[in-house]
Amino acid sequence: MTENELIQGLQNRDESAIEEIMECFTPYVSTIIYNVSRGNLSTADIEETAADVFIVLWNHSDKVREGSLRGYLASIAKSRAKDKMRTTARHGEVLDIEDVVLADEYSISDNIDRQTLQKDLREAMDIFGEPDREILMRYYYYYQTAPKIAEVMSLKLEAVKSKIKRGRTKLRAFLTERGY
Repeated sequence: MTENELIQGLQNRDESAIEEIMECFTPYVSTIIYNVSRGNLSTADIEETAADVFIVLWNHSDKVREGSLRGYLASIAKSRAKDKMRTTARHGEVLDIEDVVLADEYSISDNIDRQTLQKDLREAMDIFGEPDREILMRYYYYYQTAPKIAEVMSLKLEAVKSKIKRGRTKLRAFLTERGY
């Protein structure tokens, strides 16, 4: 099934749609949870959090729009991972409740603001060439650490850090021009 067919099936409460989504997106969701937690969650915690993500998706399927399934899952996964870290005794740093934005609890105006920001961020990412774009995506979107990015991309750590710093400066200038 295509993503839009899966979303339609989900909204029609077709259990085979959620099963296929879980099969296709569990590795993606688990990776986000692992990266957000910086490896501080156990395998069981990651699996539990991933299951929570799909429950939220099932319960709020009416909020998923065409072409946004991956982003919606990422948003829920990030929020649930932060929430799990906050409540897990294994994690040394305690997050404030303001840091935890639940994907299933936001207002319409927040949704519009978020969509506008996401659109502007996609445009901003177009100003970067490779490998800068991939480095920034891995760092900010997949929450990979600079050493992990350097290892995966076979780059020097200092080069990765430098590209992240320069990229952040360019992103800041781009978003400032747009009123952020």
